Amino acid sequence: MSVPMHSIERSLHKPTATHARTISSFLGSDRSALLVTLLFVLSVLSVPKYRLFEVLAFAAYPLFLAGAAKLPAGRIALQLLKLSPFVLFMAGANLFFDRSALLSVSGFTITGGMLSAGVIVLKTLISAAGLLALTSAIPFHRVCGALLSFHVPEVLVTQLMLVYRYSSVLQEEALSMQKARDLRSFRGKGRGIRTTAPLIGALLLRSTDRAERIYRAMAARGFSGRMIAGEMAGLSGADLLITALWALGFLSLRLLF
Repeated sequence: MSVPMHSIERSLHKPTATHARTISSFLGSDRSALLVTLLFVLSVLSVPKYRLFEVLAFAAYPLFLAGAAKLPAGRIALQLLKLSPFVLFMAGANLFFDRSALLSVSGFTITGGMLSAGVIVLKTLISAAGLLALTSAIPFHRVCGALLSFHVPEVLVTQLMLVYRYSSVLQEEALSMQKARDLRSFRGKGRGIRTTAPLIGALLLRSTDRAERIYRAMAARGFSGRMIAGEMAGLSGADLLITALWALGFLSLRLLF
C-alpha cells in the first residue's frame, strides 16, 4: 500500500531550518524550548479567573515567537478559529453559574460569569497559540525527541508521532466519503442527519482498515515500534540559564499585572 506523500505534505505544515535556528537563538535547545513553553502554559493557567488584562499580557509570548521566527500568522489564526467553538461552549456555562454583578458600564451590568468566561477563552486560545508557535517553528519529531529526554513514555511519544504523521489519511477518507455522498444527493436531499450518522460509523471502519494496512506496510519495511533512535542528552548549563530567564519573565508578568 502506498500513501500519497504529496497530500500529506500539503496538509501538514513543515517548519523550515530557518525557523528552528531563529527559535533556538531565543529558546535554546529543543529541550529548553519545550520546558519554557510548559512554564508559559502553567503561568497562564495560574492567572485568577477575573484577571482579564493579566491573561492578555501573556499573549506577548506567542506573538514574540511568531514574529521572531516569521511564522505564518494566518495559519495559526486558522487553527485557533477551528478551536474556538469548543472553547466558547466550554466557557458558556460560566454565564449561568456565576451571575454576581461585578461592575456596571453605561447601564450594562457585567457579571462574574461574563468575566470568568472571557478569561477561560483567552487562557485557552493564548496557551494554544504558544504551543502552535512552538510546533510551527520546531519539527515535530524533534519535539517528540525532547519529550523522550524528559522520560515521557516512549509508547505515548510514538503514538503522538503516528497521529501527527497520518492525520491527513483520516481527512482523505472523510473527504472521499463526503464527495460520494454529495454526488448521490440532489437538491439537498441525502444530506440530513439520518444519512450523515451512518457515515461516521463507516468512516471509523474504513479508518481502522486503512490503519491496519499502513501498519502492515510499515512492518514490512522494518518498523519495530521505535521511531526515534538514540537517547538525547540532558539540559545543559545554557539551557538552564535560558529557562531561568524566561521563568523570571513570566513571573514578572504575573507580578506586574
